[in-house]
Amino acid sequence: MIPRTFLLPVFVILTTFFCVAQEENKLIAKNYCTEIGRFDLLIDNDEVAGAYYLIHKNALGGVWGRLKGNVMTGRWHDADGKGDIIITFESDFSFFTADYRSDDEPEKWYKDSWHGSLRPNKASQFTAKGKTFKCE
Repeated sequence: MIPRTFLLPVFVILTTFFCVAQEENKLIAKNYCTEIGRFDLLIDNDEVAGAYYLIHKNALGGVWGRLKGNVMTGRWHDADGKGDIIITFESDFSFFTADYRSDDEPEKWYKDSWHGSLRPNKASQFTAKGKTFKCE
């Protein structure tokens, strides 16, 4: 049998470790609607990964990168190709705008060309900031 005098310090050490680990890990999930369809995003401290749906191609795409402040710099890949992307979020992450370029045309940036807004309730489509957002 393990003595209680041993278990108490082990319990305190493990509890402290798990509490610190949980405080350091700030996993945030966001569900956006965009002009091309749904965009689900996970933010883990400064790492970002997301998947989006291209309604017009009936295909999925993905983004991944690093977050500094409210700006994500990374890569995208979908049925249209792959390349670099910069996503700028509003301070509360309720809206974003993206600039991207394709590896096929690295000198040509598409500025302010993709936008997203947090999904309100169960809406499948809505208009905000002069744009129509699709959620499915």
